[in-house]
Amino acid sequence: MDLTVKIEPDLPPVVAEAVSFETGASRADMDQPSVYEHHGDEFDTQSRGALPHFFEDLILGEPMPLVFATKSIKDVDTLVAIALFLHRDLAIHPAMPGFVYTVDFIHRLGLPALGHVDEDIGRFVSFLRAQFPEKGVSKRETGDRLKQAILMIREYVMQGSLPHLGKPPEKPRILDVGTNGFVVAQTIGNLFDGWVELYRQGFLRGLLINTGDGDRKHVLAARKSPCVPFDLVMGAHLLNQMESAMGELPEWSSDGSWLTGPSEGTLILVADILKVLTRV
Repeated sequence: MDLTVKIEPDLPPVVAEAVSFETGASRADMDQPSVYEHHGDEFDTQSRGALPHFFEDLILGEPMPLVFATKSIKDVDTLVAIALFLHRDLAIHPAMPGFVYTVDFIHRLGLPALGHVDEDIGRFVSFLRAQFPEKGVSKRETGDRLKQAILMIREYVMQGSLPHLGKPPEKPRILDVGTNGFVVAQTIGNLFDGWVELYRQGFLRGLLINTGDGDRKHVLAARKSPCVPFDLVMGAHLLNQMESAMGELPEWSSDGSWLTGPSEGTLILVADILKVLTRV
């Protein structure tokens, strides 16, 4: 069987005579065979992910075209789908269902989900993600990295072996704990990695600080999901007012789930940041 993987950014939403995997298909297009798309936001627990949909069709004997088409390697779910498409023996391995649903879980819920899976598997998924940045990788390099990523996925599923993932990230130090899952912590490592560990410990929201050098500190406030009451957008607005009053650039920003401080760090005292965050 001559199987082909096509990765092209200009593909139509439904690619004729191909598996159309996360190519931008509409809900109506989902009625067509071999079209796999996830509809819903990252915290949508009702809509089935593209990867488990593809996996279940594959193991149940759904006829598959000989071409797999996707616009880009958006996330690890695409890598796993390509590995399954090219290596059908992976589909019948008993470790595959757990890996498929773990990857889909992380894909849909984002970084907070990493706090609910085995730490080494979470680091493996993060490692694979880092191999495919949105920009800066040539088509040839993408192909080489894809082959290597599929080999690593295959070795993990078939043999249980993982590549060398480097030193584990530093675990944050808990400074204070409040109500409703609130935490204040400090780290010398990456702030997002620190939040994975805080979620693993059961916290839902709060502030993580990296003091670094000098008087400026880098901070990252977070809430685990929209279910958690914590108005970080208002927090960004209020903290920017404080920055402006101090003659600093108002660079606090929030997407609702994360609140990031100024890129060069902030001079606002932690106690004053907490006065804002405990009131929003």
